[in-house]
Amino acid sequence: MSANIVLSGSLKFIGLGELLQLLGGNASTGTLTLTRENCDHPGRIFIIDGNPINSEIGNIKGLDALNRLFGWVDADYEFSNESVSCEQVIKKSRMEIILDALRMVDDGEIQIVGETPDNPEAAAVDDADSSYLPVIKGPLIDYIYVVDEEEFSAGKEIVYQEKYGNWFWVILEGKVEVIRLLPEGTAPITRLADGAFIGSIGSFMRKGSLQRSATVVAVTDVQLGVMDYDLLFREYSELSAIWQSLLASLDNRLRQVTTNCAKVILNEYFAQPSIDSLNLWQCPEDEDSIYMIKSGEAVIVRGIENGYIELCALEKNDMLGYIPFLNTSHEPHSAAVYVSQDFEYIPIELTGIRKEYKRMSQTFKNLIKHTTISVSVTTGRLFDVIKAGRFGPQS
Repeated sequence: MSANIVLSGSLKFIGLGELLQLLGGNASTGTLTLTRENCDHPGRIFIIDGNPINSEIGNIKGLDALNRLFGWVDADYEFSNESVSCEQVIKKSRMEIILDALRMVDDGEIQIVGETPDNPEAAAVDDADSSYLPVIKGPLIDYIYVVDEEEFSAGKEIVYQEKYGNWFWVILEGKVEVIRLLPEGTAPITRLADGAFIGSIGSFMRKGSLQRSATVVAVTDVQLGVMDYDLLFREYSELSAIWQSLLASLDNRLRQVTTNCAKVILNEYFAQPSIDSLNLWQCPEDEDSIYMIKSGEAVIVRGIENGYIELCALEKNDMLGYIPFLNTSHEPHSAAVYVSQDFEYIPIELTGIRKEYKRMSQTFKNLIKHTTISVSVTTGRLFDVIKAGRFGPQS
């Protein structure tokens, strides 16, 4: 074994989706190599800071190659911790890649090659479970931030929507379901498992008075770690104004995407948002900057078969653009941005934002990553429902 190889095993026991999540949670940089018997060419995935940037199987390159590797269910893998210098051709976020590929496997668009895994659930841990809900997991827990432990039996409500509170939990063991309540009914959004967080970074902006935006129910018996809120709030308070605005914008985006996902699930959403009075904004594909809205409004939409669907509407002080080291999704690669006539923005260089991010504790980084992953997964859930045909314009 090469000295650079730090992880190896078989996809019979851990699916490629979970493996990419593991490497992403550790912000790993290197090359993931997949090999199969009687296959002339290995598959390679090139990863920087936990994000796939390119892939290859012989002459097949980029996202096409990476998607095909999700069909290699019995391959062996080795991850080499090394520098990566190849061109970045994959622009999707890590969770978008995983969810889209697993959907294509389910739909038969990706060919399954090899024997059926010994543990099918392990091969698709990031895919929908028996309830058809995507499952979000997290990295290993730093117990320095855990001040107490609580247990909830299956079926017990942990968080109540519209109640107030600022408690943060991390799931030590078990699985919970996130549910959005609307006047039209109850919409299950996602499930959370070991290492995922329960709570919103929005609670730092309104200490002690945040209204919960969803109900969380224990699916299995659950053991939770109570996070040291005061320690986390102290770290938040020391962040720059730009970072605090960025976190507020991420939280706002997640809340809106969750609400719109719930409306789609309950078939209460109108396609074709009112963008006739708005202008298409060409979001610069600049990996060195993001953009703070100075005035006006920006509506994030994605095309569907019968028009567009709104993901979120952003206003003054919200952020636009892609942040590579956070794996933010939507614009510019997965959604369009329409802006009002009075729209103005301020470019924000990512250099300082990245440096400040590197100084954060790993637990605070994990909280931020959990939010960005939740945006991606909830967006994927929304389009899963549309693709399944359980959605249409209401009369």
